[in-house]
Amino acid sequence: MDLELNDVQRELGSTVRRLLRTKYNAEARDALLASEQGFSRDMWNQYAELGLLSLPFAEEYDGAGMGFAEVAVVMEEFGKALVLEPYLSTVVLGGGLVAAAGSDAQKKDILPGIVSGERLLAFAGYEPAGRYELSAPATKAAESGEGATITGEKTAVLGAPDADLFVVSAATDSGVGLFLVEAGAGGVTVSPRVQADGLRTGSVLFDGAQAQRLGSGDATAAIQAVIDTANAALAAEAVGAMEASLMMTADYLKTREQFGAPIGRNQALQHRAADAYATLEGAKSMALYAKLAITGAEGDGAASEAGKDRHRDILAAKLVIDQAAHEISQESIQLHGGIGMTMEYPIGHYAKRLTVIPRTFDDQDGVTQELAALGGLIEPSAMDV
Repeated sequence: MDLELNDVQRELGSTVRRLLRTKYNAEARDALLASEQGFSRDMWNQYAELGLLSLPFAEEYDGAGMGFAEVAVVMEEFGKALVLEPYLSTVVLGGGLVAAAGSDAQKKDILPGIVSGERLLAFAGYEPAGRYELSAPATKAAESGEGATITGEKTAVLGAPDADLFVVSAATDSGVGLFLVEAGAGGVTVSPRVQADGLRTGSVLFDGAQAQRLGSGDATAAIQAVIDTANAALAAEAVGAMEASLMMTADYLKTREQFGAPIGRNQALQHRAADAYATLEGAKSMALYAKLAITGAEGDGAASEAGKDRHRDILAAKLVIDQAAHEISQESIQLHGGIGMTMEYPIGHYAKRLTVIPRTFDDQDGVTQELAALGGLIEPSAMDV
């Protein structure tokens, strides 16, 4: 198994890196945060022109016909720059669900719009009373020969304020269904929110909103597969943010002087920085593990044994990476001293993003409990050898 990036993936990463270095410095990002929309439509169009929005989709739907390995490359570079555009919500979540559960006609209708940058999607799955639960939505779908209507409330909908189309999970007579609801449809009310890291989210109330069934049958397995993919994408983003945060901290230790010498000469600070670097390397290994879990299961079907192993492996990787994100973000702030607590200095923005990522689709307690229920990553017999 080749664990290194191939030539295409290396060039992809280099291209994204060059773009973000010239267009996405700290000052430009601060301006976007302060803007009404909260991200750059111009940058979104440039992502479309570079083909970043097409990576995971089949060529017959105007996609690049690649896969998650390339998406992970992009997400890591996005993490280094703290990109604000709704790539996760539109390409990974919304587009991923359409690709996984939609009919051929629905894919041909929706995916080309994502690829061109013309349509923004959002997945409305989480609910106020359900916390991180996705398998038993209180939102109801009433289906008839003329279509369907959706009634219920969704919360923490990434990209909700700017979405053109919602992919909504709802209870049906046959289990959990996915439905397409236009953002401008009657009976749809969006209450915008801004997360601590600056990304736009919101609550969405559906009151008899007209909807179209996405695919057919129970969508529980498809939802889980896409959430696993999204968690692996967040793992790549977290690694990028951690690496940038640590490099920024190392530069600060080399240039900040006290008593006539750089503070990096203090051996205790060197030890702390070295420990953070070791933590980063462990997180990189687990992000690679998560990527392999997704790419190894691609094409095997969400309900197969590969799908079950994928979910377990993603949980294990998430547990390690979430802890690493906490440790590195906190250590970076402390090694910067007082300046690390000011939002005028970039390190605080990295700390905020690394605090939000571990709580995006689950929290540490929930991941620990679920992984334990699955028997853990390592068989008990293997541990006894």
